[in-house]
Amino acid sequence: MQATLQDILDTVKSNGLTYQQKLMIIGNIAERLFNPMDLLGYTQEEWDHINNQMICDLNEGYAIYRPRYILPDYSVYIKKGCQFLDLPPPKDLDEALDGLLIIYSHVPSITTFPVYIGRLDELLDPFITNEEQDYIKIKRFLNHIDKTVPDSFCHANIGPYDTKAGRLILKAVIELENPTPNMTIRYDKNKTSREFAELAAKACLLVSKPSFANDAYYISDLGEQYGVASCYNALPECGGAYTLTRLRLGTIGRACKTVDEMVNHLLPKVAKLALSTMDKRHKFLVEQSNFFETDFLVKEGFIERTNFTGMFAIVGLADATNHLLKQEGLDETFGKSKRGDEIATQIMEKLREVTNAHQGLYAERTGNRYLLHAQVGASMHEEDKANAPAHRVRVGEEPTLLAHLKQSAPFHQYFPSGTGDLFAFDQTYVDHLDAVVDIIDGAFALNYRYITTYLKNTDLIRVTGYLVKKSEVERFRKGEAVLRDTTWYGSGTDECANVFDRQLRDEQDVKG
Repeated sequence: MQATLQDILDTVKSNGLTYQQKLMIIGNIAERLFNPMDLLGYTQEEWDHINNQMICDLNEGYAIYRPRYILPDYSVYIKKGCQFLDLPPPKDLDEALDGLLIIYSHVPSITTFPVYIGRLDELLDPFITNEEQDYIKIKRFLNHIDKTVPDSFCHANIGPYDTKAGRLILKAVIELENPTPNMTIRYDKNKTSREFAELAAKACLLVSKPSFANDAYYISDLGEQYGVASCYNALPECGGAYTLTRLRLGTIGRACKTVDEMVNHLLPKVAKLALSTMDKRHKFLVEQSNFFETDFLVKEGFIERTNFTGMFAIVGLADATNHLLKQEGLDETFGKSKRGDEIATQIMEKLREVTNAHQGLYAERTGNRYLLHAQVGASMHEEDKANAPAHRVRVGEEPTLLAHLKQSAPFHQYFPSGTGDLFAFDQTYVDHLDAVVDIIDGAFALNYRYITTYLKNTDLIRVTGYLVKKSEVERFRKGEAVLRDTTWYGSGTDECANVFDRQLRDEQDVKG
């Protein structure tokens, strides 16, 4: 939404924000002071559908000066060093860790912090010489990131192969219990050792990371050179995403009286308007901001402009479906309704059709098509309370675990730039890691893209695609300033979607 000077003053006067958070917010406000109809050429109809909340641009801003998500190829530093920062190629682990930390501080994103810090185990494994000493260094490195990148959209990847560095990273992650960095294991049972998978599952239960990505599935869509960034956003490595615009499907659905009206009339109309705004944002960023002409990441090969694409996202599939079920006189809810799945599938098929028919701007890496994304939700407007994350079943309406996996799996096909489901397990699963990996293998056999688990009774909890500490959320709700900006988002998303209260999955639930 367009901002005002009063928004800047309100931020300056806030007693619940740190200096760094105020700086970030004021920068975002400055981008939104411009009228997008004047600066970007939005039509009145496009702007009207942003203002009626059917289209949400996540307050990205209009005077765009860097891509939303940047996924550098950090192996460039390992092989060649970085001329702009006067960093030679590292000769040992100390130099590798120090150089990466320096580079991270120069990688921009929508959050001002790096949202992708690379395939850490692959980058560091060649430098492991003494596991006992190197563990201390890796643990200190990860803790440094948590305290200087206070934003758990910062994301590291490990896997699919079992490495010494990967094991040290998982050991440190468990011991530190930090929200940042977020983490994914690129998992493939044909490449990943069972022992390494179970160690990752243990970490996932105890500290909510790493999540498991279906590596073979993502490679089939994006190629080998991809990374998982931010929440669970799969994007080309050495590139990224210019922008992310989402449709509030629940809001669109409530404006319709029939499935036909939504699927064949209002949804394609609003989707085309949203895609058009994305074109205009990309055009400004590429042709006027000069980011790709001036940034050292481009000049030295860490990223290439042609590896960027656009992310077209949805929230509220459950809410749109539930409304349309009521319109048909059915007292059923998405997740436990055969007719609900039929309606939701029609919605997603139409959206995929419209998206694939659109010739995207500056998206060569993905065939000049933007990638559908299952967006996790936000707390930016009252309408967000009526739009559950992505295609997820509303909290409190979940079926049993096996039924849930089967219900959710068919919807993962629509989201090549990322989707995922979360399951809160009870404490007994820590002693049955083989069962956890079996569940993940079963989900991937159903064509799941991404899955994560956690223990419901831990302080460190996965909100949607990112992590927060519940204790820090409580401090924020009392009006205290907190270190991580993602704490605000976690609090708001919980208020909208009750994500701290997901159904507990125990042995009985699995059998059921």
